[in-house]
Amino acid sequence: MRWYKRSLYAKVNLIIVGTLLLSIFVLIMMMRDITHDLTENQLNLRGYEVGNYIAAMSINDILQENHYAMLERINKTKEKNQDVRYIVIANYTGQIIAHTFANGLPEGLPDIIGGTNTENYTVNKFNSNEGVIYDVVVPVENGNVGFVRVGLASGKMQQILNHTITEFSLMSVMLCLIAVILASWQVSVIIRPIRKLSQAAEEIKNNNYAVQTQCTTEDEIGKLSQTFDEMAATLKQKEDENNELLTALQIKECNRNILISKLFTAQEDERKRISRELHDGAGQSITSLLAYLKILSTEVKGERQLLLINSARDVILAVLNELRQMAVDLRPPVLDDLGLVAAIEKYLNSLTMYNIKINFAASGLQIGFPDSVVLALYRILQEAITNIIRHANATEVQVSLAGETGQVKLFISDNGCGFSDASLEYARRQKRLGLYGIQERVELLNGIFDIQSTIGQGTKITIIIPIK
Repeated sequence: MRWYKRSLYAKVNLIIVGTLLLSIFVLIMMMRDITHDLTENQLNLRGYEVGNYIAAMSINDILQENHYAMLERINKTKEKNQDVRYIVIANYTGQIIAHTFANGLPEGLPDIIGGTNTENYTVNKFNSNEGVIYDVVVPVENGNVGFVRVGLASGKMQQILNHTITEFSLMSVMLCLIAVILASWQVSVIIRPIRKLSQAAEEIKNNNYAVQTQCTTEDEIGKLSQTFDEMAATLKQKEDENNELLTALQIKECNRNILISKLFTAQEDERKRISRELHDGAGQSITSLLAYLKILSTEVKGERQLLLINSARDVILAVLNELRQMAVDLRPPVLDDLGLVAAIEKYLNSLTMYNIKINFAASGLQIGFPDSVVLALYRILQEAITNIIRHANATEVQVSLAGETGQVKLFISDNGCGFSDASLEYARRQKRLGLYGIQERVELLNGIFDIQSTIGQGTKITIIIPIK
């Protein structure tokens, strides 16, 4: 998993270093095998040359049994050739007649060296404390006169070989380091545009569409960078267009909120005006009419006329009460005189005919609220209670009004039938916009509106309005 987390630069460099090290290792092993074969061939050939020289020079001495001349010749030859470990001369029967061992033949070397009549030389090799010994047997006159046996030690040649391989390895490592440095530089040059692409993609992810890669090469990466820059420019253009649309939408939303606010204000003003006209205009006129009827009833003598006047007076009195109640519903005077809590209590007490138990609690309302907040809370409560009476079939309602630091909260809950999201959407399509009217009022005051409803368990409405 760590490999996948590494950067592209690190991956390419690791591949280059790994490939170079593997190549160097293979080359060293190949060189070791080749030099080993060459060394072995050279030792064999050298042993044959030395043996052939001794054989050619010692034919007469062997036939004449001139041991002194043979011994002097092989000792001088051994001294001149440091890689020659020993030289042994035997007659045609294989009996040793001269050798270069100062203290006699070493243990294990037989007194008779077997040989066969042959025109070619033979090579045997064996291990010793000095390394591998190459034993070359050269026949003298095809073995009819005798044999010359030359032992060559490979230790010195092996030291030279190891030294050469070590120098080659160090040189290869140095060349590898130089190649890695150059390759790393080349990789950094190649990957730099890709890194810029990655950084640009990160900037675009952070909604910065003005970023440009600024890659001017004509290769595949350059074409990709050019395409990326064009895409970023297109996104920047789209973002500008979206910002313009968003600004226009915000202006329209602001105008809409202003219009709705003015609509609600005009609606309240109209309610207040109509309430005042009902109370001061039509109410006073009906009160005067009742006074005239009372005067008229004192002057009428007949029972039938008096009954009709009293019946008309009762009807007019009922109309007057309805007008007064209508005026109160349109604009409760107690809302202006005594405040929000008193207006809510009076409104809730007027709902006793609906057989719904309503519990009301208020707390933390020592500080007065702006008129817009007071009117909004009162109308929201009216709309919510009206919805409960019409649709919820509830038997109990809980109303709580709480003032806190910087905000006021209104909670309304019932134990009615509740509703689903589908039914709420259906009500919206049927233009039954009671809850949406509540939401509009809350949003105009930058408040929070939350409604939770469960079928069969009731509904809970939470309204939080900030107070500046």
